[in-house]
Formats: sequence, structure tokens, C-alpha cells
Amino acid sequence: MKRTFTALAVLASTMGLVLVGGQASAAPESQARFELGIQSADAGINVYRGSDLAGYGDFNADPDGSVPGDAIRACDTLADGWGVETQLDVNPGATWDTDRVVNTRGHASPYCSGWASGNIGENTPVAIRVCLVKSGETPICSGRAFGES
Repeated sequence: MKRTFTALAVLASTMGLVLVGGQASAAPESQARFELGIQSADAGINVYRGSDLAGYGDFNADPDGSVPGDAIRACDTLADGWGVETQLDVNPGATWDTDRVVNTRGHASPYCSGWASGNIGENTPVAIRVCLVKSGETPICSGRAFGES
């Protein structure tokens, strides 16, 4: 059963963002909203700029056809000058430790990175987060979505 919830990113003040009435408020250039989804052991995060889907990141726990297991990817769906980066933290703790990363930098939208895969022991907890990235700008990152290898 798929459970989806919305999380607002707490972003650096250098991006000019404030949290007002449960909504992220910012200049259009930096506004972002993240939706985290969890299905079984897999995890995914959609990132929106205004009402537009800007991209998404996925963690796939088990092989499925041509999609490898223990794999992440990043997809950029909006030609807005920002790329999408997906980060994986294996055995997440109190602080974020990036163990694997993929991004769409240098590619025109729409574009999905390849799947970055590597064996992770069965039933190992993992977390992903998705960031909007742009050269010279501070990344705008989501909260964590948890999965299991």
C-alpha cells in the first residue's frame, strides 16, 4: 500500500525562504515543495517548483526487469536551469552521510540519470533525499524518505 505525504524543506536563509502557514514561500527562483512516497521497501521523492513537477528521485530495492536492485536515479522534468540530484544514505543515523549519488547536471531537461547500483545487505535500512542543484547556488534538498534493501 502506498503512503504519500508532503514534507516542506527547511532551507537556508540565503535562498530567501520562510515557512508561512504551512506553505513554503519564496521568490519563484527558489521555491520548492517535496512529496515523499514509500511503497514496500522502495522510496521516491517528487520535487515541485510552484505547481510544476521539476523532477524526482527514486530508490529501487529489488531488481525489476531492466531496473537493478539497491539502485538510485535522478530525473529532471522541468527546463528551468536547475538539475536534480538523488543521494543515498545506507544505515542512516542522526546526520546525513551520502554513500551514493546521481544527478542530471549537464543534461537538458527532460532527462533521467542512469541507475547507480551496488550491493547492499538484505534488510539494511536506507534513506534518500532529492536536491535541486544549480552551479553557483546552494542546493535545495528534501527531507529523508526511508526504504530498505
